[in-house]
Amino acid sequence: MQLTVDHITVRNGDQVIAEVTKAFSKGDHVIDFSRVTHVDSTVLAVILAARRVLKSDKSLELQHRPAQLDSLIAAYGVQSLFS
Repeated sequence: MQLTVDHITVRNGDQVIAEVTKAFSKGDHVIDFSRVTHVDSTVLAVILAARRVLKSDKSLELQHRPAQLDSLIAAYGVQSLFS
């Protein structure tokens, strides 16, 4: 699914989680960040929500990851979740 927002922060995190959860419960397994220009740590909650509803036969695919996401992954020490 292509995210429709240009930022993911605590202000819109619940909305983004709801959209991602809905798409992934219908079988999607891709999060496309191409429109996203800013994220805070809320993006990690979005990704973890997607992983929770992901069907076991598909792996999570993150497309056009913002550079901030990689920095947050390193800062929080959660690289093992994204390998």
